[in-house]
Amino acid sequence: MVDLDHFKAINDTHGHAAGDEALRHVAGQFRCAIRRRDLLARIGGEEFAVLLPSTDEWGAIMVAERLRALIASSTLDVETGTINLTASIGVTALRKGDHNPDDAMGRADRALYRSKDEGRNRVRASTLLPAPAVIA
Repeated sequence: MVDLDHFKAINDTHGHAAGDEALRHVAGQFRCAIRRRDLLARIGGEEFAVLLPSTDEWGAIMVAERLRALIASSTLDVETGTINLTASIGVTALRKGDHNPDDAMGRADRALYRSKDEGRNRVRASTLLPAPAVIA
């Protein structure tokens, strides 16, 4: 799950047309940065979901970090000025116990809000991934 940070402020400061342009800009960047088989969907206001088939949680974190950095490194020039965009991202992977897509979406959403609570413009995973085994 990807949520554009401070999107309401963009709309309030630059207008809804600029907000719409920001959404199109980000969607275009995502389309260029993901594989053809990946699925990008706008699921509400300033929120997107990116589904990455055949990708584990580590791989999804790497893709999410690449998307976050791509957004943060770009600016958008609109009539009223320049918009600097950032995004908060929550990542999860499908699990054997998932009964429906809402299970995974709920985990991704909780991870997304953790990234917002921790200061925005970051990626957080739904689980603490186990550390690699240490052989002593």
